[in-house]
Amino acid sequence: MLSFKKIVASFFSPLSLCMEIMVCGLLFLCFSRKQYIGKFLVALAFMLLVISGYEGISGRIIHSLESQYPPINLSQVMASGGGPNTQESVKWIVVLASGIAGDATLPYQLRVSHHSRVRLMEGIRLHRMLPGSKIILTGGTGFEGAPEATTMSRVAEELGVSRADMVLEVESRDTKDHPLYVRDIVHDEPFILVTSAFHMPRAVRLFEKQGLFPIPAPTGQWVPPMQFWSLVNFFPSSAGVRLAELAYHEYMGLLEAWVQGQI
Repeated sequence: MLSFKKIVASFFSPLSLCMEIMVCGLLFLCFSRKQYIGKFLVALAFMLLVISGYEGISGRIIHSLESQYPPINLSQVMASGGGPNTQESVKWIVVLASGIAGDATLPYQLRVSHHSRVRLMEGIRLHRMLPGSKIILTGGTGFEGAPEATTMSRVAEELGVSRADMVLEVESRDTKDHPLYVRDIVHDEPFILVTSAFHMPRAVRLFEKQGLFPIPAPTGQWVPPMQFWSLVNFFPSSAGVRLAELAYHEYMGLLEAWVQGQI
């Protein structure tokens, strides 16, 4: 089921969609007398590709997700006790995994994806600033290899985090699963939720739907180029396409979660 969802999502991703429209246009140009349809489709695919590759547009779309939750203010969190009905210190830091590589010959830090690595670094930073806190690493087994949480824990240990300060949740297979298993660990206690800034809106809504109290700690925010309005930034780039892909994935995930009543 999970693989089918990924295949469907990939089929309709911005880059794939542009290629599919272009192929349809070329088929009309080569095998149909309706040349105008083929020309229109090819032109449409080209325009969509340029627009999605322009970081000024795709970056603003991803920013619409990231701007919903500011970076965490630990002093404010600790002053309020982390929740509306408690003055206890926040002791849980939940870090959501985002994929690992299946190559067991790689060092542990290279097996985790870029987003997982960034999230883990933020979780460790917060853990060191909160004495007595524990890190909950989430993520079950993907298509192959060890559970994501286990691999992330190996990286954390190499960076000096004690195994006794980590709790591994290795059952979840998708974003919607994380709240179900984390709930059994934190119960009704507030906790700091660490995930990518673009992923935070969906994650927070999923956890809150389960009656939990996440304190958002977004990380890995998109940073606009320093000279954003320079001539070079008006050309499409692979970075722009990647931002468009991330935004598409998250908005489709939000839509799916809403339709299924998960948020």
